[in-house]
Amino acid sequence: MNAPQIFLSRGAAGCRLAVEQHGVAIVVDALRASVTIATLLAQGVERILVVARVDDARALAEITPAALLVGERGGERIPGFHLGNSPLEVLASPCLDGRTAIFTSSNGAQRLTGCAGTPYILVGGMANASVVAEWTRAHTEQTGRSAVCIAAGQFPDETFISPEDEAVGVYLAQRTGLPIAEPSRANFAHWRHELLLQGMEQIFRQSRHAQRLMEIGYAEDVLYCARPDTVSTLPIVTAPVLLHDRQIGVEVREINAGC
Repeated sequence: MNAPQIFLSRGAAGCRLAVEQHGVAIVVDALRASVTIATLLAQGVERILVVARVDDARALAEITPAALLVGERGGERIPGFHLGNSPLEVLASPCLDGRTAIFTSSNGAQRLTGCAGTPYILVGGMANASVVAEWTRAHTEQTGRSAVCIAAGQFPDETFISPEDEAVGVYLAQRTGLPIAEPSRANFAHWRHELLLQGMEQIFRQSRHAQRLMEIGYAEDVLYCARPDTVSTLPIVTAPVLLHDRQIGVEVREINAGC
């Protein structure tokens, strides 16, 4: 059995690599899907049905009693949805215990639904960095399978690099303590240097995505998403989501970090 290691990749290529490695995928959409999903679970939501398309989210809501519609396009709340893709909106919401959330976003939802075939798909960000890193290390050491940290980037532009996603991926990889896979070492070294030079908050602030969010009134979300360990939830994909016998997404729940 080969010693487990961790790869750093992005976008659709990262999803394909995760399927090939058949281990743990960590999907990182640092601004803001990863943190919103982790916060929804921390606030008592029982399950999150993550779908790629807005029309599918609306159709699913029609057959899911009392579902909470959460999502964005272009950074802004989708008309008719209860909440945007905003962890601070989630924190300000009334009691969410036991609720089902239906979630869609421009980037993170696309990557989560694109990793089908990977045994374990986690949602990771700064907000839950410690619990994700600890579980990944323990699981890979137990199984001998490697992990792939996937920077969500900007769907469908597979050439776009999101600095905040890349930096958080490196942060998580460091926290796992796993060896960095050889193909990922140059990328890891680059973003580790940027972290040392600028710090995480500054990398977030200067990203194109953050600039857009600050322009439309979500500056506090940007700062919140850059903070480590604000929640201890461990979101994992547990099942496909079907609509009329067609898979439209994935179900995300919290698992016990000790499992």
